[in-house]
Amino acid sequence: MRLKASLHLHTSEDKKDGHIINYNVYNLIDEAEKHGFNVLGFTPHNKFVFKEAFADYAKQKGILLIPGVERGLGRFFHGHVIILNCCQTIEKVKTLKQLLKYKNEHPEIFILAPHPTYNRFISIGARKLKKYINLFDAIEYSYAYSKKLNFHNQKAKSIAARFKKPIIATADVHVLKKLNTDFTIIETEEFTLEGVFQAIKCGQFENVTAPKSLFALIKYYINFLTKYIVKYITVKTLGSP
Repeated sequence: MRLKASLHLHTSEDKKDGHIINYNVYNLIDEAEKHGFNVLGFTPHNKFVFKEAFADYAKQKGILLIPGVERGLGRFFHGHVIILNCCQTIEKVKTLKQLLKYKNEHPEIFILAPHPTYNRFISIGARKLKKYINLFDAIEYSYAYSKKLNFHNQKAKSIAARFKKPIIATADVHVLKKLNTDFTIIETEEFTLEGVFQAIKCGQFENVTAPKSLFALIKYYINFLTKYIVKYITVKTLGSP
């Protein structure tokens, strides 16, 4: 069977970016149903906020909602790593070394390297990606590229090919209308968590992605940054809510 999947998603429940997102997990699931998605990776930043009620609601819509988190790891620059099928104990993990140990203790998890070669404030970087390559089950092909500017994805793709790792498209959704732009079609005999992960590891999928206009990307990031600045000024002026 063919399963439409998006494995890097954020909602207003996110403790880091939630204040700039105007939809919740239920809205996300409703939108995913409209576009025929079968599998969603719920990946809020740093904190594990998954609830069984979320999964139950998704199941009613015929969607498998995978619990996860996008953790910022490292002492100085917090490179992002996505851990799927984890639990709240993942919040204790602070470094890639600790994550390696955690994975050995929790072989059921699936680890994705999101936007691994973008800027050092959100990416682990090419050097660490190669150093800890055995930690990762897949590498992300980021939505944030245009026809002329795609060297970050090309670098990630090159590393994935060198180490024979699957590279999967995601939309890193922070805006609901972006959900159906970049995703993966997975071929599997089982509509289960294990079936989905195994199919990806075996390369049984195809990516659906297309370059964005440079103007659209710049507009998106300006809007994103503006919301953060407004939030910062509000907190400084009025104090934390």
